[in-house]
Amino acid sequence: MSFQIVLREGIRGGFVGPTTRYAVQIQGDKSGATVTQSTLKPDSRTDYNTMAGGASFEDLADLVQTLKDQLSKLPTEQPPGSEDIYDLDTSIVFACDDFEWCNGGPGGCAQGQSSVQATEEQKEKFKELVELLKGVGQNYAVSAA
Repeated sequence: MSFQIVLREGIRGGFVGPTTRYAVQIQGDKSGATVTQSTLKPDSRTDYNTMAGGASFEDLADLVQTLKDQLSKLPTEQPPGSEDIYDLDTSIVFACDDFEWCNGGPGGCAQGQSSVQATEEQKEKFKELVELLKGVGQNYAVSAA
């Protein structure tokens, strides 16, 4: 089993494309995982403070299963990239063996409206998953990269 998880804050663009302010990336398999957390430095659009660390598969197995179970119940915007339907300026990309899920938002001047909208309950569940992933970044990405 291999998996990749990316949490990205800063997915909505305007006149200028979006600027990622914060990101957590988790990539692994049964032998373990690497966890990277990047935070945009003040007064910068491209320079990040990055921390990294490792985790065993056992440490992250529940996280992977929770994401798979919960994300499979959540909608994504249609067409992709049209609208931030969770109103958090945040995306989650999750890929694990036979399951992939990704939400997004408008990447620049091209704004659209999604034909699918998230309910308040779905928005709350998405927010919980975002906080869960932030916690993984803070707990495992502890060394300067």
